[in-house]
Amino acid sequence: MQARWFAYLSPTEPSLLEDTLITPANSLSHQVHDHYLPQLIPHNPSDLHDADHLTTARNSLYNIDGLGVAWYTTSYADFERGNTGHSSDGLETEGLWPAVYKAVQPPLNDLNFRSLCRNTETRCCFAHIRAASGTPIATVNNHPFLFGRHAFMHNGVVAGFSAIKRAVCGEMSEAAFGAINGGTDSEHLAALYMTYLTSGGDASTFSKTYGVREMEEAMRHTVATVIETQKRLLGSKAAPNSLNLCATDGIRLVAYRFRNHATEQPPSLYYSTKAGTTLNRKYPDHPDGIDIAGRFEGKDVEEHGKHLIVASEPSTYKAEDWELIGKNQCVLADPVSKVFEVRDVAYEKTWDAEDPSAA
Repeated sequence: MQARWFAYLSPTEPSLLEDTLITPANSLSHQVHDHYLPQLIPHNPSDLHDADHLTTARNSLYNIDGLGVAWYTTSYADFERGNTGHSSDGLETEGLWPAVYKAVQPPLNDLNFRSLCRNTETRCCFAHIRAASGTPIATVNNHPFLFGRHAFMHNGVVAGFSAIKRAVCGEMSEAAFGAINGGTDSEHLAALYMTYLTSGGDASTFSKTYGVREMEEAMRHTVATVIETQKRLLGSKAAPNSLNLCATDGIRLVAYRFRNHATEQPPSLYYSTKAGTTLNRKYPDHPDGIDIAGRFEGKDVEEHGKHLIVASEPSTYKAEDWELIGKNQCVLADPVSKVFEVRDVAYEKTWDAEDPSAA
């Protein structure tokens, strides 16, 4: 089973959660049942004759097992530092920190979620709806997963996770392992990522920020560890993984679209640097291309700040505003160092695995 996720990042332009996560006809809240997948080819290109592209593209029809949203704010830092310049526990608090809301009911039926989205703006948001793959349906297993100021989410599956779980945990730092609250493969990926990002540091290192190249290397190391552990413990029985991964510190972002199979495609993943204007009621146009009486359009499109959206599916009617991320590619974004790249990830041919269902 697969999930859906949505990430918004801008150094200057706040987005209202209601505009991005609820209002559009194909917003994340509607992707519980409905899907829009332009440019997407089937899971295996040889299956182009197959009419059920949603299934062959490894995009689940139903994502009904929980939701989570993390948004970044300076509130904690503003109040905790006060006039002293120091936090109560001695840890760094300056800058953006994530708040999180999680629930197991569908988002459009969750009045708390709708109220939160109507009254919350942010320059960085991670949101996720879950399709469980064996672990319990509980808020503790919902994405995004937080480690200090860092957030992490995943769409896909670590193949044979139960068989490699113990070995993977052995690679983690004490702090990262201790921060795991649930049982999903995804949260264990997050802990492994934090281990590599912090060079095995203690919990205080979760409050630090790191360069986007360091984040990229931690993500690559995480993927490599999973695959190499599978090959070592499972040998020829190791199956391919679907790893659509995303991590942020509220300022920088790294995202992967990955599957270690010679021909099969990962779940869908798109990016946009334009759709944010359509997803903001302060600017002209509507995400569904319709006129809404009384909708506030007080600003010109040219006034909108630079931004990046990475999402499992486009959420606006303008397909041309969205680019499909290629198989085994990553997106890097760091407004501080003016980095924005979409490129191939480091890949070893020996990582190719066979899908047992195709045998």
